[in-house]
Amino acid sequence: MSGGGAHLNPLDALARRLLDDVRRKAGIRHDRPLERKLARILAAMPLRVLEEWVAQIERAPADSPDWLSLIENLTIHETYFFRDLPHHAHLRGHLLPRLIATRRAARTLRLWSAGCATGEEAYSLAIVTLEALADAGEARRTGHGLETDWDVQVLGTDLSRIAVRQAANACYGGEGLGPFREMPDGYDGWFIRLGSEAPLYRRVRADARRIVRFARHNLMDKNFPDGTPEGGFDLVSCRNVMIYFDDDSRDSALALLTAAVAPGGWLVLGTTDRLGDDDRFERHRGDRALAYLRREAAP
Repeated sequence: MSGGGAHLNPLDALARRLLDDVRRKAGIRHDRPLERKLARILAAMPLRVLEEWVAQIERAPADSPDWLSLIENLTIHETYFFRDLPHHAHLRGHLLPRLIATRRAARTLRLWSAGCATGEEAYSLAIVTLEALADAGEARRTGHGLETDWDVQVLGTDLSRIAVRQAANACYGGEGLGPFREMPDGYDGWFIRLGSEAPLYRRVRADARRIVRFARHNLMDKNFPDGTPEGGFDLVSCRNVMIYFDDDSRDSALALLTAAVAPGGWLVLGTTDRLGDDDRFERHRGDRALAYLRREAAP
């Protein structure tokens, strides 16, 4: 897509308007893959129809069906369970044990997986949390999975309606570069094969599904997602999302995410993301993993 707005042909000018609208409403920066996806969408429409459609999309709010259909065609990204194994090892071995120790009196854990795509991130967080509770002697293994008297709730959110619906279904399949491509030792039992009618598909085990729910949420929204607990979350995870944002959008998302962390809670970002100077948080570095502890409120 050529630069220099005064020299753009009509089709490129309309594409640039849509890309600007996507950045404004969803925070997603322009790049070549996004431009190629958009070009394929626009190529199917006559110019006159396209001009009317672009004007309609620009007027539409960020939660309208027409705008969401466009953004879903542009931004559904692939993910898989336990993506970035050092991160999940750090969660189970260090962050969650500390969190369990500090929340033992209340026996509640509230966690948010922001930008969870089709759910693999949120379910991975739920599974690692239940395993950490078992490691701490706060959950026991039975014939029905892990049982605990802790009240654990994981909220998974994503911009895409399609991704959220797939996540709620908790059914995943595929071989090769599929959602189970990096399954750690000892975690395979969390996924139940569906049998001969769908031999390549597995469903997340019921004890993990029970503690996870999903909702659509735009990280450019100034409001917290529905289901945010009073006082904030004990752990907020947003990984492999902000690489698609421009600088202003990243700052806006970080402001929302940091405000959602309860005192004594943790913020976990992707390996390429960094939280700037923020006196409310202290940085904790692990083996190829990084997290931020929100300091307790001043007395």
